[in-house]
Amino acid sequence: MLPWIIICTAIFFIGLSKSGLGAGLGLIVVPIVAVTLDYTPLGSKAALGLLLPLLILGDVISLTQYRKIFDFSKVRSLVIPTAVGVGIGSLLLYSIHNTGNDKLIAALLRLEIGLESIFLVSLHWWRQYKGMQQSLMPEPRRSWITGIFIGVSTTLAHAAGPIMTAFLLPLKLERRVFVGTVAVFFFFVNSSKLPAYYLAGQFDSVPYALVLKLAPLVVLGALCGFWLIKRLTDQSFFRFVYIAVFVIGVYLVGESVWMLVRLQRI
Repeated sequence: MLPWIIICTAIFFIGLSKSGLGAGLGLIVVPIVAVTLDYTPLGSKAALGLLLPLLILGDVISLTQYRKIFDFSKVRSLVIPTAVGVGIGSLLLYSIHNTGNDKLIAALLRLEIGLESIFLVSLHWWRQYKGMQQSLMPEPRRSWITGIFIGVSTTLAHAAGPIMTAFLLPLKLERRVFVGTVAVFFFFVNSSKLPAYYLAGQFDSVPYALVLKLAPLVVLGALCGFWLIKRLTDQSFFRFVYIAVFVIGVYLVGESVWMLVRLQRI
């Protein structure tokens, strides 16, 4: 019973993160579900396949809420690089599925995303403290580096949230435009992963009935998030986003180091 309570709580977090409130919160869902599924007949390998349709459901809910409030021009430059990243990630996913190196890859990927999240938020806070002008890497290099990282990390671990957030935050979008733009982008990105997941056998051990049973938790999480986000000012919302991404980054670094230590002992 306890494993399923933990899994249901994690699925609720999907809806909360897709509302825009828990930026980066969705990152802890994958490790929580993967570890907890080990105590069920499904096993941890079912985590990615189980979560993808639920993530897409969260994207659809968010897209419905913000369908008239987004600015796709801010992410148009990411489309081709992200597609390349999804392609690279798909090849790696297929290779990992057949070689059994999934735990090592997952640990290294989480370490990279965690360190990047900490660095980018810390850089923002340092510049803010010093009163320095925000400067961005020149285009198209910024979009290509970000897009490829988004594509690879989302395909291998559903873990591109902080990367996308770090890309958009310096653009100082209005809060609802920020959330709507993220929703539109990730709906297409997550949907594009379906063929790769099918070919890599990620859905083989996932009961469709279980996905349907868990789906209402995504809806409930999103509704709670939408209710809460309306009560935040733009300033408090973006302050929360920066703090959330930083905390998740620290969590990912700690988790990945622990995973690598455990792998060394095996």
